[in-house]
Amino acid sequence: MPYDTNGDLKFPLVSILRLYIFKLIKGFRTYEILENYLRKNEEEAFQLGVFKNENNVLEIPPKRTFNHYLQTKISGIQKKELERVAGEIILIANKKKILLDINIVKKTIKEKKKNYDREKREAIKLVKRLVYPNIDLKIKNNGKFTSKDLLDVLVHVALTHDFTNNGSFTFKEISHSKNNPSGDLMMYHFSKFKSVEKLREMFNKILEVILNFAKKNYNVLNQRRVDIAYDVHDIGFYGKSMNYLIGGEHKNGTSKFLKFLTCSIVVAGKRFILDIIPIHPLNSVDKLLNESLTKVKNKIRINRVYLDRGFDKSKIINVLKSHKVNFLMPKVRTPTVKAWFDKSEECKSRVIKDFKIGRGENKASANLVLVNDKLGIKRAFLCNFDIAPCLAYRLYGMYSKRWGIETAYRNIEQDFKARTTTTNYHIRFFYFVFSACVYNLWILVNICVSLLIYGRVNDKPLITAKMFVLMLYMVKLEYFEGDG
Repeated sequence: MPYDTNGDLKFPLVSILRLYIFKLIKGFRTYEILENYLRKNEEEAFQLGVFKNENNVLEIPPKRTFNHYLQTKISGIQKKELERVAGEIILIANKKKILLDINIVKKTIKEKKKNYDREKREAIKLVKRLVYPNIDLKIKNNGKFTSKDLLDVLVHVALTHDFTNNGSFTFKEISHSKNNPSGDLMMYHFSKFKSVEKLREMFNKILEVILNFAKKNYNVLNQRRVDIAYDVHDIGFYGKSMNYLIGGEHKNGTSKFLKFLTCSIVVAGKRFILDIIPIHPLNSVDKLLNESLTKVKNKIRINRVYLDRGFDKSKIINVLKSHKVNFLMPKVRTPTVKAWFDKSEECKSRVIKDFKIGRGENKASANLVLVNDKLGIKRAFLCNFDIAPCLAYRLYGMYSKRWGIETAYRNIEQDFKARTTTTNYHIRFFYFVFSACVYNLWILVNICVSLLIYGRVNDKPLITAKMFVLMLYMVKLEYFEGDG
């Protein structure tokens, strides 16, 4: 790549932008995969503006340089626009029947001597057979469109991370049909949702179908206990007012948020979202957590529960202990905790049993664990299980699993969520719940495919979210009511 006009930057911004869009289109999970691909496919590298140096070696920006540009030179809004551009390229490619990153999957399957068409059909089958029948849009029998018609478009809108009006238009373009529901008609039918509880029942019913399918057909989640995590998921709101809005710390241009208490499995390859509860300003999180744990325990067997320090409250700790589940969370540095830090300066780890939290009726107790990290910085955890001081360092490895829930919602935000500006809370909640359902299906499809090919569940998805999108675009399978 040439120097820029100032002669200062070896890799100009335009070169980084090309690589970023190419990485999105190809669906590469890491920059290392992109770099290896370009070195093996020099012709494509040249088309992106990559040149060879005097030693006849491709001049590809180092990962650190690439990340530096993305973090300091490109804003969040600009990233969204680049993602939109990548999505448009994929749409045009599919319209012209040009295969992009799907070739990578086909090559993998061919090497394993498997027919990938069956897996593609299975993906669509799961979407239409496990989700569609459980979503009632209350469309009359003599309506011009069926629920299936609207949901086909919504799947497309969610997977292209678009707004409903524009998404309905692009769906019309790629489906080559003049008879598709408009964005306005879709919003009209979605506005018929009048109850948060009904939407929660819908999600729970779909989740039950998905989990039962996984347990029955693939013996997944039947026996072993699994780790789960809870999180309060925030969605920024930029309008004037709406029901369920909760104030919070200013972030990404707003201090108003829609908040959801969410629960996910954090075992790699099986990160199903198990529960979503909207949080009203008048709700107490400890009561919602109690409700959620009661429900989740009926679906899976819990090994440990991981929570962030936002759950460090005596009422929540008492709820966790009442359900007899092992939990782990970071501890907020209260004055009492700081005093223990001062007493423990000379030791690498220390366990303080029955550490008291809160006062009066709401008081609780748990084990306070102080332990050095790899850099020698002492940190504090709360847990309700015994651990020897010499093994306390293992808590860092345990707690790192909690990031699985962050990964799940990053996938939803980037790959499966429709965008909207509506102030109708029920539509917004429906969009979030629907995206979680499609995400769960993506997890299930990866389980199906990896078991068919490798005989085990892969930790990393064999089918990336973008590949899943392409499969949904490229394969059409009629849905028949009652067809098992």
